[in-house]
Amino acid sequence: MFNKILFAFCLIAVISCDSSDDNDGNMTNTDFNYFPLSVTNTWNFEITTGTDTPSNESLTVETVSGTEFTLTSDPTDPAGFMTRILSGGALKDENGTLIGNGNIDFGLQGLSNFNVAIVNGTLYDQNANVNTELFSTTGTTSQTVDVYDLDITYQVRTVQQADVAQMVVEGVTYSDIIHSQLIINATISTDVTIGNFTQQVPLLDPQDVIVVDNYWSKDIGLIKSDNQLDYELRDYSTLGLTLPVPQSASILTTQNLTTYTVQ
Repeated sequence: MFNKILFAFCLIAVISCDSSDDNDGNMTNTDFNYFPLSVTNTWNFEITTGTDTPSNESLTVETVSGTEFTLTSDPTDPAGFMTRILSGGALKDENGTLIGNGNIDFGLQGLSNFNVAIVNGTLYDQNANVNTELFSTTGTTSQTVDVYDLDITYQVRTVQQADVAQMVVEGVTYSDIIHSQLIINATISTDVTIGNFTQQVPLLDPQDVIVVDNYWSKDIGLIKSDNQLDYELRDYSTLGLTLPVPQSASILTTQNLTTYTVQ
């Protein structure tokens, strides 16, 4: 269903919290403990989208080999976007960076296979300057949804943001926090037939449809992730073409760290 594909750009992630003391630049980091690596380390999250009933899920370190590690999630098909990303492939914590490799399923409803091959995809770099692009990959996919043949072009990239000195999440105060963004830009077009004439038309002009703000606290790990969906479709109502989806949407999914066990 065409409605699902656009709303599915709300890949789930993220959380409500108060923050203070954002820095214009990054703090000097001399140790690399923004994702503590010990087998059985566990992070529990509450996931909320809009006014929906919250759900709960967890991430657990399953294996560690040097600086490389893997995580598992409970449930195995998590709603949280970052839960899905972090449990979807092999990870490496090296020289202050968190690097992912794997064929990541972004879990877009209505798409049979929306998998992105990630090779050395840096999720954060605690020593990078503000606004440094850490990783970028592009691709295309074609899907048939309802009566529409959709051509989707996407770019996935990560960008380092300013550090945060202190932040409150679920009533707990965290300090020494690094902030990174994961951004998904997309374009969608389809073939439209009016009378005997068929033409490919753009439905969604290039837009950052998803911006995920991730916050990682020293010696703890991911504490907060805000997943913001925004899109604006072209208006073809004057041509008599009505699409079964709102012209625009703005949806926030929040993922709160509730409890954790780290060694």
